[in-house]
Amino acid sequence: MFPPVFSSLKVRIGLALLLFVGAGSLALVGWMRSSAESEARRVFAALATANAEFIRTQRLPVSDRTSEALGHVLGVEVELWGRAGREGRLRALAMEGARPDAAGVAVEALQTPGRVRVKGGLEAVAVPVSEEADLLMIRPAGTLAEGEGRSMWWVLGAFWVLSLGLGVVLARGVVAPLQQLAERLPRIGEDSESDLPGAERSDEIGQLARAYLRTRAQLAEERAGRARAERLAVLGRMATGLAHEIHNPLAAIRMHAQLLQDTAPEALPGAAAESLPVMLGEGARIEGLVNQWMFLARPEPPRRVGSDLGALVAVQVRVHQAAARHAGVEIELSLPGELPVCVDGRRLSQAVGNVILNAIQAMPAGGRLRIEGASGAQGVEVRFCDNGPGFSAIALERHTELFFSEKEGGMGIGLSVASEIVRAHGGSLGVANAASGGACVTLQIPHP
Repeated sequence: MFPPVFSSLKVRIGLALLLFVGAGSLALVGWMRSSAESEARRVFAALATANAEFIRTQRLPVSDRTSEALGHVLGVEVELWGRAGREGRLRALAMEGARPDAAGVAVEALQTPGRVRVKGGLEAVAVPVSEEADLLMIRPAGTLAEGEGRSMWWVLGAFWVLSLGLGVVLARGVVAPLQQLAERLPRIGEDSESDLPGAERSDEIGQLARAYLRTRAQLAEERAGRARAERLAVLGRMATGLAHEIHNPLAAIRMHAQLLQDTAPEALPGAAAESLPVMLGEGARIEGLVNQWMFLARPEPPRRVGSDLGALVAVQVRVHQAAARHAGVEIELSLPGELPVCVDGRRLSQAVGNVILNAIQAMPAGGRLRIEGASGAQGVEVRFCDNGPGFSAIALERHTELFFSEKEGGMGIGLSVASEIVRAHGGSLGVANAASGGACVTLQIPHP
C-alpha cells in the first residue's frame, strides 16, 4: 500500500519520471564523460606519436630545452629522456613533493609505449623517439578537449526536453483519461453522458473506456429489469393479499343477501334489520381495504384542511367498535376538547384506523386499548397503548417495512401505510413496548 501522499497516479508517475530523469542524467553524464575521456586519451596518444615523429624528422636534440619548448607549445609536461640516464630522471621526478605519483605513472607509461596510463590524478604516455631516447608526456587526468563540456550540456538539455515531452504525453494520454474515468466511475449508475473521452482510442485506455460504457448500459438494463420484476412481484402480492382480505367480507355479504332473498315477505323487515348492518359493515371493510391498496399503488400528496384530530380518532373508534366487542377488547378514549391539525382527513383517518385495528387484532383473547391525546410544543400527539403481547425485537426494527407481519394470515401493510401517511403530513409514527407490558404506538402531527 502506498502512503496517502503517493496514492495519486499522477504523483507516482511524476516521481517515477523524476527518478528516471535523475538516473538517466547521471548515466548519460557518466557515459559521455567516459567517452570524452577515452577520446581525449586517444588524441593524447596520437599527439605524443606525432611529436615523436616531428622530433625524429626534424632531428631535434634530446635536451631539457627541447622538452620545455614542446611543453610550452602543447600545454602539457614534456620530458625527453635518454635511456642511459632514465633511472636518475625517474628518481628526480619521484622526489618532487608536489607530484608524488608522477614517477609511478611515468614508469607505467614507459613500460607500455603508445598507451596512456592513469595513476593518482595524472595520465602519461611514452613514445620512443629513437633507440636511445623516449618522449614522455604528462598531464592531469580527465583533461577534456575544448568544447567537450559544452557538448555535454547540450546533450543533457536535449535529454531533459525529451523527458519533459514524455511526461506531457503520459499526463495527457494516460493520467488524464484515467482520472476522468475514476471521477465518473462512482456515479456510473447516474451517469447520463452519452460519451466518454478516450473511447475512440484503439489502445488499452480505449478498451477500458468502452468497457465502462458497456458496463453502464448493462447496469441500466439490469436496473430497469429489476424494477419491472419488483413491481410485478409487489403487484402479485398486492393482488393475492387483496383477494384474501376481500374474500371473507364478500362471503358474509353474499350469505346475508341470500338469507334476505329466502326470507318470507312478512319476515323481511326483521331479517333486514339484522342483516343490513352486517352487510354495511363488511362493505365498509372492503372499501377500507381498497383504499389501502389504492394508496400503495398510487400514493398522492395530502390535501390538507383544518381538522380536529380528536374527532377523527373518535370516528374511527366508533367504526371499529363492533370488531372490538367481538374480540372482547375495551377501548378507553381520553382526549382533550380539541386537537387542531391541518391534514387530509380521509388519509389520516385511514392511518388511525389501521393502528386501532392492529391493536384489536393483537388481543384476540380480549384486553384493553387506551387512547390518549395531547397538544404540545412539537405538535399534536395521540398514543395508542394496549395490554397485548407487545412488539418483538424484530417487529420494532421492521414495523414500517411493507409486507412484514408476524401475525398468522397478516399481510403487513397496516403500520407501513399508516407510517407513510403520517410522514406525508410531516409527522412521525413511533412504536415501543410499555414498561408495564403491551405495545404503544405514538402518532405525532406538527402544528398547522
